[in-house]
Amino acid sequence: MPFTYPRSDVFDLCKISDAAFWPLHRQELSRTAGGATQAKDLGSALWRASFTTAPARLADAAAIEAALISLNGSAGSFLAHDVRRPFPAAHPGGFGGTVSISALYAGDAFAVQLTTPEGGLTLSAGDYIGFEYGARPSRALHMVQETKSLTAPGAVRKFLVWPAIRPGALVGAAVTVNRASCEMILEPGQQPPGLRDLSASSVSFSGIQIL
Repeated sequence: MPFTYPRSDVFDLCKISDAAFWPLHRQELSRTAGGATQAKDLGSALWRASFTTAPARLADAAAIEAALISLNGSAGSFLAHDVRRPFPAAHPGGFGGTVSISALYAGDAFAVQLTTPEGGLTLSAGDYIGFEYGARPSRALHMVQETKSLTAPGAVRKFLVWPAIRPGALVGAAVTVNRASCEMILEPGQQPPGLRDLSASSVSFSGIQIL
């Protein structure tokens, strides 16, 4: 049976001992005749991530190695989230309710209004939200930029987020706050696993978001 992409099980197959999750800006710099440096956005930033698995017995490490190989280099995709912050800071065990987009702002692509019928949700600066958008669909992943709460059932709240909300997002879309993820492909030039005393294996890999 062919693999279905994106693979959603990569992080279920291993323990991560080291990780980085950071934006990759698509910008160019130029300097004016007066010496001023200017930055120009060439497109919305993408998420880039790197991960290193904890050393595991060769038999236990085989599953994650096989999963990474099944991606066929950069041809297949996988779902990735910031393993350092899998859940909202105010809900370390995860939020049990449902969340959706209740409004978008034509004049402010860095803001989104959210609602939850159950209430009781607090999102803090540095938390992530994710949702699907567009015909493909693509997966959006945004970092919350301010701390606000949806305390009452059905309450709505405007949140500032980064990066900008891309065209195609819709009011009513379901929002993920637990292990909010984006779709990534492996960057070229991945290194083979490292061995320790020929009995334990650890692998490092990095990915870049695709839309």
